[in-house]
Amino acid sequence: MIETNTGFKNKIALIIPTRNRPELLIKLLNSIQLQRVKPDQVIVVDGSDQPILSLIESGSSPKLTYQYVFPPSLTKQRNEGIKLLHPDITLAGYLDDDIELKPGAIEEMLSFWENSSDEVAGVAFNIVNNPPRHHLSKAITRFFRITGEVPGKVLASGFCTTEVPLTKDLRSEWLCGGATIWRRNILENYKFDEWYKGWAYHEDVEFSYRVNKKHRLFVLFKAGVDHNPPPYNKSKSKILGKMAVINRYYFVEKNPELSIPVFYWATIGEILLNCLSSFSERDMAGFKRALGNLEGIVDIIFGKIHQIDENFRK
Repeated sequence: MIETNTGFKNKIALIIPTRNRPELLIKLLNSIQLQRVKPDQVIVVDGSDQPILSLIESGSSPKLTYQYVFPPSLTKQRNEGIKLLHPDITLAGYLDDDIELKPGAIEEMLSFWENSSDEVAGVAFNIVNNPPRHHLSKAITRFFRITGEVPGKVLASGFCTTEVPLTKDLRSEWLCGGATIWRRNILENYKFDEWYKGWAYHEDVEFSYRVNKKHRLFVLFKAGVDHNPPPYNKSKSKILGKMAVINRYYFVEKNPELSIPVFYWATIGEILLNCLSSFSERDMAGFKRALGNLEGIVDIIFGKIHQIDENFRK
């Protein structure tokens, strides 16, 4: 068995921010161990209520680097992880703890980087189990500028388009923060905006779109991963809806080429879709998210732009 990335010119590190989810983290670490070509360093940045190192050591990579960061925040944990890179690492990226690598994913990623030009700054894994959108919701989202016809675009509303399922490599203006590899110098020169606290919704779009303005980004079709997030706590649906609107507004406001009026138009569509989801799912969660959307708009109108630090899985 090949122990690391023998034969490739780059050395790769995987940074895994985690919080209170050792079972999921162990599944990810095991999927890394099963790779034919392994990473040169695995960094776990733990923001759990109590350190979980003792729970993950037996199933973890022999190259594991562990750091405890408290109080936790996804953006802070990612930024801290960069400080722990070994000197010879040339590529580094982030995996959410609810990701599992498909066989050959790291090898495919390194193969892509082998001949990439200096213009390429970041490459995302292909999340293969994302469900396609229903045709009705696709029509609504396009009308309200929540999605668009061109995959990989950041829209004037602050929303982003995706392509599911992916059938070839995709040039993109944004990348999913929890399954992406970057050149080391990019991560040393660009930091995640720590205004985004806790769950930090939309922080990955803000970061990658900023990098995209000077570099090229791709999603790699052959480098597959599964994303298996636990369900969020529906009792927190209203605060989730509020955070989604405020965080997206913050992103649009930071980028003057985007549009505040289009942001408001898209938010109307978001409220409509959340209400429709309550009818289809026969519960109140969608209505609560819509109410949170409205509360977020009210806060924006009155200048109360504040980050919401909440754990939506508890």
